[in-house]
Amino acid sequence: MQDSDALPDDVPVADAVEQQRAASEPVVDEEASAEPPADAPLEAASADWQEQLETVELDPEYEETDRT
Repeated sequence: MQDSDALPDDVPVADAVEQQRAASEPVVDEEASAEPPADAPLEAASADWQEQLETVELDPEYEETDRT
């Protein structure tokens, strides 16, 4: 990538790659959420993994007292 005549040598490789992409290529959304794997990782116990996947409901009363 650094041998290109179109870009000066002081352009970082990551920037050069970005500049060489076709305009029609979709931009990768780095903040897009990913689905968690169905199986627990080897480092986690099954019960702990299930707890990590649970949805937590926020208490509206707690938010009201937090603002005052």
